[in-house]
Amino acid sequence: MQKKHKVGLAAAGAVLVAVPGGLVVKSQATAAEREAEQKSLEQAAEEVFQRRADAPEADWRKYAPPGGKVWNQADARADVTEVESKGAKFTVDVNEITTPYVSDTYGRGLEPTTPYVASHRFVFERNGDDWRLVKDLTEQLSK
Repeated sequence: MQKKHKVGLAAAGAVLVAVPGGLVVKSQATAAEREAEQKSLEQAAEEVFQRRADAPEADWRKYAPPGGKVWNQADARADVTEVESKGAKFTVDVNEITTPYVSDTYGRGLEPTTPYVASHRFVFERNGDDWRLVKDLTEQLSK
C-alpha cells in the first residue's frame, strides 16, 4: 500500500512539472508569433511609405534640394510601436523614417539628406499571406 502511494505522488509531481513547462513553451511560441506578426506588419507599413516616397508628388519633393543638386530617390523605413488586434483587423501605430537622396544632374554622387520622421496609425487586414491597408487613422493621433 505504501509503495502505491509513493508512485502516485511521483506521478503527480511529474504532471505538475510538465504543466508549467508546457505553459512556458506555449508562451514562447505565442511571443514568437506576435513578433513575426509585428515584423510582417512593419514590412507592410514600410511598403506603404516607400510607395508614397517614390511618387512624383511626394512631400519631400516639394522642397528645393540643397545647392546644385537634384532630388534622386528616397528610402522609407517603418518602426511599429504598437499593435492592437480586433478580429481580422489590426490597428498599428508606426513611425515612418524617410531619407531623401540628392545627386548631381546625371544621377552620380548619391547623398542622403536629413531624414524626416512622422507617426501614423493604420488599420491592416490579412490578404492571403500579405496585408491590405484598410484605413489610415493618422489624423486620430493628433486628437
